[in-house]
Amino acid sequence: MKPLDQFKRTPARRYDRAPKEESRMEHVGRFKKRHFDVPRLHVGGDRALFGALCAAMLLTLVNGSAPLGDVPSVQERFTSWAAEHNAKTVQQLPGATPEPDSALAAAVNFDAQQQLEQLEQNLASNQPTPYDPAVTPDPASQFKHYEPGELSYETDKLSVSIEQKQKDGITYFVCDIQLSDVSQLRTAFAGDDFRSGIYEATSDIAGRYGPVLAINADFCRYHRDGVIIRNGELLRKQNITRHHLMIIDENGDMSALTDRSGKQGLVADDLVDKNTWQTFEFGPVLVENGEATRLPTSFYVRCQDGYYEPRTAIGQLGPLHYIVIVVDGRRDGYSTGASIPQLQQLFLDEGAEFAFNLDGGGSTTLYFLGEVINMPSGGKERSVSDIIMFMPNPV
Repeated sequence: MKPLDQFKRTPARRYDRAPKEESRMEHVGRFKKRHFDVPRLHVGGDRALFGALCAAMLLTLVNGSAPLGDVPSVQERFTSWAAEHNAKTVQQLPGATPEPDSALAAAVNFDAQQQLEQLEQNLASNQPTPYDPAVTPDPASQFKHYEPGELSYETDKLSVSIEQKQKDGITYFVCDIQLSDVSQLRTAFAGDDFRSGIYEATSDIAGRYGPVLAINADFCRYHRDGVIIRNGELLRKQNITRHHLMIIDENGDMSALTDRSGKQGLVADDLVDKNTWQTFEFGPVLVENGEATRLPTSFYVRCQDGYYEPRTAIGQLGPLHYIVIVVDGRRDGYSTGASIPQLQQLFLDEGAEFAFNLDGGGSTTLYFLGEVINMPSGGKERSVSDIIMFMPNPV
């Protein structure tokens, strides 16, 4: 006897063929069509009533219309609206309106006539008037100009002399600096900390330390790589290939490392062992051993001639004897800026034994005795991460 199945079993699903789809027409055949007719109007015996309704509607339409000549034109309607609107919105000004022949009108006309006559007289005599372009200040007069010997500072510990020069459309400052100790060449950071992560103007940073002279440095927190030693302290040692490294040793002598293929951690450790005082990541090196270096063809900054920018650079003339050149730029009629080859030649003209390019462009700033004496290209100082300072006394 077969067991009784209590449930109707579903046939096994076959996965080798798609399920059968029912034709749309099979569904349509299940429903009967329905027709809906619009009911017809049966007038039959009410034809008289229907005719009366039509006549009433026609009469209403005829009576509701009017001849076109009775409709106001657009201009008439606008004039009427404007008169009504102005009467509501226009307010009478205080005081009486002077009559054409009154004393007040005569006084007003006299003043205007007097001014006109004065203007005609000035024009006839070629005298400048408030309307004459000749009274506009010459743009060149707005640029800073310093006489030789005007910018100087000297004590038994530090001497600084700055001369403003011009050459080939370039206005630049040559700073001659003589120290008594290497500790007078110091650096400082925005926020007073290498890791602060903030940026400040050169004058704001320098204002907290009181240097005689300060310039923007290499913007070391921007490029984030390389070897950074400041005031004798190692702050960073990361591999880098695109910069030159300027080194100031414990005696204050400058040199440079241009081959960056080695492990910079080893380079940094070696520099620390040698009591290195400062390092700066930028470049290129401009002068070595009193001679022009071969400028790189591909570098962090464009070293080809023809690229004129504001520049900041530092070099050495002798033991603890330094030179800073700051070139203004991007100002028509005052200074175009200098190319790297032009900057190199400026240091050669001054007799530099070593020279190194620092961050420039809008960062270029020369601070002397509490004042920015150059003209930053942006019209104001750019915020930077670090500066170089020359202090009045050794630490």
